[in-house]
Amino acid sequence: MYTSDHRDSGFTLIEAAIALLIATFIFVALGQTIGAALRAAEERRLEQQAAALTAEVVESVRDLSYEQVALLPMASDPSRLPATSYDPGTGAEVVIEDAAGGIPSQVTTESFNTITFTLTRYVTWVDENPLDSEAEDYRRLTVVAEWVSRGRARSEELQTFVARQSAEAGASNPTYGPVVGAPILTSYGKAGSDVVFEQTVTNIGNREDTFDITWTNDAGWPVTILNATTGFALVDTTGNGTPDTGNLFPSPDTGSTFDIEVVVTVPLGTPFGERSVTIVEATSATDPGSSASASDTAVSTGTFTAVNADLYLKSGLALSPAPPVGLPSRVSGANGSTFTWSTTVSDDWKVITDGTLDLYVGRRGTCDAADVAYAVTVRTTSTTWVSGVPSGPIAVSGCGVRLSTVSLPISDSLISAGETLYVDVTITQVSGGNPGKQGLTVGFDGLLAPSQLSLRAVKP
Repeated sequence: MYTSDHRDSGFTLIEAAIALLIATFIFVALGQTIGAALRAAEERRLEQQAAALTAEVVESVRDLSYEQVALLPMASDPSRLPATSYDPGTGAEVVIEDAAGGIPSQVTTESFNTITFTLTRYVTWVDENPLDSEAEDYRRLTVVAEWVSRGRARSEELQTFVARQSAEAGASNPTYGPVVGAPILTSYGKAGSDVVFEQTVTNIGNREDTFDITWTNDAGWPVTILNATTGFALVDTTGNGTPDTGNLFPSPDTGSTFDIEVVVTVPLGTPFGERSVTIVEATSATDPGSSASASDTAVSTGTFTAVNADLYLKSGLALSPAPPVGLPSRVSGANGSTFTWSTTVSDDWKVITDGTLDLYVGRRGTCDAADVAYAVTVRTTSTTWVSGVPSGPIAVSGCGVRLSTVSLPISDSLISAGETLYVDVTITQVSGGNPGKQGLTVGFDGLLAPSQLSLRAVKP
């Protein structure tokens, strides 16, 4: 009998088909992987190209003077966008335009291979401290590159800050110098206690530098300068015998500032009202002729305890002892209406300085530009401290809110424990625009824009 063995006769048709199918899957997956890698490499190349274009724009602006870092008006630059504000990611900022601006076109295009990049420049004011009266501390240049790749919109952004002295110095001309802020401070302390002033030393030159810190006190009261970060006394890092800030980079780079605490001790037995002035001076270790100073005035309250009241206004609530957070962040009213906030004090107060009302205001229901104004009354349960103090006209534009500051002559005012303190804000003017939208918005944007009444008082 003859038996046939097929084990060495090769692959069957089914086995060959399965092997071909497996090979197809492998090659398809490999092709997809290679294609994805090539697309990713192409996207990275385009991103690098966009980054290079934005950096080139920033470098060209560095050669301009401080005043020239501005956009031209729309009449001079056909590419100018109509917006009067721009949000660089930190909130809306006012766009700077000047007929002498050194940026000839806001929007330009650059083409590479088949890709066209649109470059848009924004120059805006930066308000470093929303709680002070200066809304234009330095300038921010933002360059945005936009392009379309494989049907998808892409973008790349680069920002730089322009400070006045570093911009005017130019890239090749070294300058040295500090600024000490706040330049003038006044605070109050009980006899035998410490009064602490917080100061910031900033390197406004265009080179790294170290600044020696010296001080004098006209009344001979004890003064100690501390590193605000560590809480310890300043040290001498240069070996010249004078405590200093250590090395600081040029502003506004990270590491360009150094925070100090000026601790002034009010001697025991110092009568109410006596004061001393401490002059704190920062001097460049590289250029001793470059220096800046600040004045800190400490006032004795005798046996009384000082009250430093920052009363924050918040929509729907009374004056609050803490900055407002969350929603609602704004409240609006029509022209002629009055907002009222109040709080009750638990001790007898004698106000020893005038008050300051910081109010963030804008147009109600519209972004149209206009002049707005309001009047402030501060009263208590039993008496009126001041009535109808005018804010004066405040120019607002865009959809955001703008800081306005009103000084209130309330020094020597008295309020007894249990009485209620009221702040009335009456809208007195909204010029232009739709009559139905002639109203005012008061803003409470958390820690960035807390509308508040500040005053100094003493209590037993």
